[in-house]
Amino acid sequence: MKVTMGVLTLVAAVVGLALALPFLIDLNKYKDQYKPLIENALNRTVQIQDVRLTLWPTIGARVTGLSLLDDPAFGGGAFASVASLDVGVKLLPLLSGKIEVGEITLREPVVTIVRNQRGVMNVATLGRAGREAPSVPSRAPIPSMEGPLKILGLLAADRVSIAGGTLTFRDFSAAKPTEYVLQDLDLLLRSIGIGRTPSLHLDAVVQPFNLPLKLDGTFGPLKETAEMESMSLRFGLGDAAFTVTGSVAGHDGTFHVSAPMVRTTDLPVSVPVKRPIDVADFRVTADVKGQTVEMRDVSFRLFEGRVRGGGKLVVGSEDPPFSGSLAIEGVRVGPAWRAVVDAPLAISGTADVMFALKGRGFSMPNRTKDLEGTGRLAIRDGTIEGINLLREMATVLNVAGVALGDPKVTAFSTIEADLAVEQGMIRVQRFLMDGHDFQATGGGMIGFDGRLSLAVTVNLSRDLSEKIAEASPIAELAMKDGRVVLPLVVVGTVQSPSYRLDLKGVTGNLHERIQRKAARVVGGLLRGAAAPDVLKRRGRPLLSEILRRSRP
Repeated sequence: MKVTMGVLTLVAAVVGLALALPFLIDLNKYKDQYKPLIENALNRTVQIQDVRLTLWPTIGARVTGLSLLDDPAFGGGAFASVASLDVGVKLLPLLSGKIEVGEITLREPVVTIVRNQRGVMNVATLGRAGREAPSVPSRAPIPSMEGPLKILGLLAADRVSIAGGTLTFRDFSAAKPTEYVLQDLDLLLRSIGIGRTPSLHLDAVVQPFNLPLKLDGTFGPLKETAEMESMSLRFGLGDAAFTVTGSVAGHDGTFHVSAPMVRTTDLPVSVPVKRPIDVADFRVTADVKGQTVEMRDVSFRLFEGRVRGGGKLVVGSEDPPFSGSLAIEGVRVGPAWRAVVDAPLAISGTADVMFALKGRGFSMPNRTKDLEGTGRLAIRDGTIEGINLLREMATVLNVAGVALGDPKVTAFSTIEADLAVEQGMIRVQRFLMDGHDFQATGGGMIGFDGRLSLAVTVNLSRDLSEKIAEASPIAELAMKDGRVVLPLVVVGTVQSPSYRLDLKGVTGNLHERIQRKAARVVGGLLRGAAAPDVLKRRGRPLLSEILRRSRP
């Protein structure tokens, strides 16, 4: 009985001592030893409120009130803070005098990333001791991986987890400051350490879009330098699922991105479309070399057609220069038009488009000032819904009683044009539109704001020209080689164009045409082919129409 009581007393004493150890051993007195090491590794000032020994669920330490101050160039406020940080060590190595971290848990961390008005990010010097934040944007095309990879390598833990985190990104470099937040962030990293290849799992919600975000995969092996031999990640945003593979070496890297389907509503950016757009079979390869990002082998399916292209972006300035080319084959114009333009007027058909562009920056002022390039457009077997061009011609000529088909549809076999982009305008060159009863040629300008200024010459078919000439005296003056040739001016907007007759074009050869008409009239009179009263009936309305059209 005494032995039993002694054992129980010893066990109770051991348990009591173990429970009292966290209160008896004050780890705060060791701050001066490990705090400088942490600050040097992170290149940040560290604030610690309290450190306690823990025995359950693992032996280790719990840090509360932990904050990392921001770079002084960004104000020196809190860059990151956590409600608590738990570090658990492995028991068996500890018994042999070695300290090996088994698990690190961060609860409710809050991290704020800032890009200032000069385009410099506050993470530029994270983990890079002795380097100040640059006064101009970093020349690295992507944020340097040196600091984060070095920190992960030094952690050397089997498991690192984040629970209930918040990551905020504030961008003050744009004309209108923006903010994006990853909230309800849960992260799990396994097998962290130099020479290891960690696995990653992440869940979060992207605000203000309320999009669920998931990330799974592996990357590594980790090195003290900014090198990553391989990465293989599965990236889910909303209903879109991306696969990302590649490698990183310093500021250089190669990345391959693919996705079976991407919808514009799944993108955490504002896209200027009226209806959601589905992009299928998306693929791109990006090569990063210094400050240059080259996008090659870009391809995806859009509106039943195929889009291919590539481009180059040079970062490191407020208005980064870029260039690129795009080839679109077999795209259905109808659904594409309805997705971009919300107007009664619509265009259908199958389009092929080629473009080569270059410019600086991505804001509307930059696009207006610096965007330039050339292109080629061809649309086959389509309609313009909402307007009948032949009826517009008839209205201009005051023609009535001629059948001109559907009052709200213009059918065409081909629309072709060469395009040039400059100073916020699209210059339309060598425009050609072919239909059953007409052919239109010309050119002009289309503004990025949708405004139109086009000069178009419409040639009507011989059959239709004869019918219109019989019903309109002025149309008879517009006859050339048996066809009515009408010079028109198209103004207004793409959504609501208006048409008027170019009187200068019509009356330019008016004198010559009147002479020919007069010669025919006089010849008919001399030959006795027409009576004077008939000539009077024909000539009076013609003269009246000429005078009316010529009056300013």
